[in-house]
Amino acid sequence: MPKTAEHLRQFRFLPGHKNISPGRPKEKTLKEYARQYLASLSDMERAKYLNSLHPSEVWRMAEGNPHQTEDITTGGKPIYLPAELLEKNELPQSTESDSE
Repeated sequence: MPKTAEHLRQFRFLPGHKNISPGRPKEKTLKEYARQYLASLSDMERAKYLNSLHPSEVWRMAEGNPHQTEDITTGGKPIYLPAELLEKNELPQSTESDSE
């Protein structure tokens, strides 16, 4: 077993060098552009634009998407898992599958 990781020496950071990504370019995002565009419209133009949209879209723009609690993957029914896939302390009350 080697005393040090000499094989990794070529990959180390040298003093004064950083490998930090600058991140996303500081350009205007589409959201910022849309906000600025709508703010620049007069009240009459803004009303005309909002009247051209479906009322549910206007609602989502104002209030955000509604909270969704429905489970669309199983319809609220438990998922059958074979007992051999679970640890003993994770076994559910019933391991029988629903045969509907």
